[in-house]
Amino acid sequence: MEEPRSAQDADKEAVRLRATKALKAFDKLGDDPRFLRLVRLAAAHFQAPRAALWLIGAGRLHCKASFGGGGGVTPRQGSVADLLIALREPLICPDARSDARLATLSLNEIGFLACAPLIDPNGQVVGLLSVEDPQPRTSEPPDAGQSLIDLAALAMEALQQDRDSHEPAGARTPDSERLALAISAASLGEFEWDRALDIYRISRRLAKIANLPEGVVPAEDGQSLFRYVHQDDRAHIQKNVDEQLRKRGRYEVEFRRNPDENGRIQWNRAAGVMTFDEVGEPTRLIGVIQDITDRKQQDEQRESLLAELDHRIKNLLAVVQSVAAQSARKSASLDVFLKTFAGRLKSMSSAHDLLSAARWRGATLARIAAAELGGVAPTQTRWDGPELFLTPRAASALSLTLHELAVNAVKYGALSSENGKVEVVWRRSPEGGFALEWLETGGPPATEPTSRGFGATLIEDVVGRELGGRARMEYKRGGLSALIQASPEALADGPPPEPEKAAPERIVETLIAADENIRPGAIAGLKVLIVEDSLLLALELEAGLEDAGVVVVGCAAELSEALSMLDQVFDVAVLDADLNGQSVAPVAEILRREGRPFVFATGYADKAAPMGFDAPIVRKPYNVHQIARAIADVTGRH
Repeated sequence: MEEPRSAQDADKEAVRLRATKALKAFDKLGDDPRFLRLVRLAAAHFQAPRAALWLIGAGRLHCKASFGGGGGVTPRQGSVADLLIALREPLICPDARSDARLATLSLNEIGFLACAPLIDPNGQVVGLLSVEDPQPRTSEPPDAGQSLIDLAALAMEALQQDRDSHEPAGARTPDSERLALAISAASLGEFEWDRALDIYRISRRLAKIANLPEGVVPAEDGQSLFRYVHQDDRAHIQKNVDEQLRKRGRYEVEFRRNPDENGRIQWNRAAGVMTFDEVGEPTRLIGVIQDITDRKQQDEQRESLLAELDHRIKNLLAVVQSVAAQSARKSASLDVFLKTFAGRLKSMSSAHDLLSAARWRGATLARIAAAELGGVAPTQTRWDGPELFLTPRAASALSLTLHELAVNAVKYGALSSENGKVEVVWRRSPEGGFALEWLETGGPPATEPTSRGFGATLIEDVVGRELGGRARMEYKRGGLSALIQASPEALADGPPPEPEKAAPERIVETLIAADENIRPGAIAGLKVLIVEDSLLLALELEAGLEDAGVVVVGCAAELSEALSMLDQVFDVAVLDADLNGQSVAPVAEILRREGRPFVFATGYADKAAPMGFDAPIVRKPYNVHQIARAIADVTGRH
């Protein structure tokens, strides 16, 4: 027995009924072509045999349009109407018989149920759109709720237009035109196969989408539409459709179309459901076809990008392996190897940042010079030349070259003296490439080494080949000079030149001599929390900091784990800016509020780090000395 309503509920119901009656839709019941098309689309989208559009009256539901049986007038009590009025959102029940929300309703012979309310502009629920299947399902179709919302909204707009226009229900109104346009914008078109008459009814939308003849066409026992499937896929697609219809009474496939006159391949997605008579014989097939060409092209582009990424990663790993091997072969000790190898990795990282900023089209020579020389000795270095854009391969090679020359100048050449200068100038060559000169003055005399190290090998041999030219070094009494000549193939067509942007001061950049920038024992005794999602990086950082006398109180790899460790006692935290796709900003915000210092570590570009925090940022790949220097800075232990 229905529970009595409160006065407030009765008032709300009275307002809702007035809104429903104001539509003047009860005297226009029946299969209006517009609403019939809507319920057919709903049934086809969910691959269900029944769908209906209902108006909710005082005690009954009045069918505006139905597909697959039913319709007319049915009691409101025991239906989902009151539940939808309360929910005001779609109701999706893969297994209606076991859904607790429907336990008190009379839903005989319904396994799967999906429905959405029709809500007018004033927020009143005046009706509902329902889709039913006698067979339950194991899961909810993707985007089911949004699809129902869209179709219900289109039905509501058509009802309002009918009320305002007072035209016959079947007339073409501006709102019905909007309904057609909206469905067309979704690249959906419907069709029907009448098996008794052996004809296809092709909608105008489908005719436009799939370039099919509009209206009634011979079905030829269902074969006529399969002729539009790509001939290489036709037999397989037809077999797939037949098997699905035989097993489930519905189907869903994706297929290529035959090429058009321009050779363009179009992709379609088709879904359909078969209806049966009282003795189980199939009577008609209702289906929809969607143009998914754009989605397929995006999928292909994504696969191409993944393949290119895989190729570049493997190449990068091969380069790193080669640099490591060559550095080790030419190093006198493990300590020397670690310093030189770390510096070369840093140079490769700088080149990578420049290439990423230009979407891997290349990098300007000026920015390469600024990245490698700007942080070494700004008052002792100068670079100048025309705007030249290098290919990715040439940019990486030149970046390593300038790094090797800069390191050599700091250790043995002009930059080892306060009065020394380094000047880098370049110009276009008559052949179309460029020539770059490295000139050192004011430092100690340059003496040719007795044996060639990896740096000299890289500069004179490898870079010469990578740039398609040659490199030559001269050891003079006034200082080292180098001439690097590149072929036209080293240059690329670049984007318009952009103004140089000063690097933020909070980004910590050091050379291989970073251990000289921090006082020995400066951070000994500090308690540090490490937040890093890479296990290997966390282990390396923990070991390096402990060697420096730091006490590591814990390592967190997840955001939730890091937040739970904030109750511990520590002096400073090292925060990876991104933890498995989650920003570390919540941790940084708590630390800032509590006045505890922290350092960011990130593998992203400058703008990808959490903003608004007064904390140093150390760019990956980093070494322990960089982290130690940043810790010393934020704790005042210089």
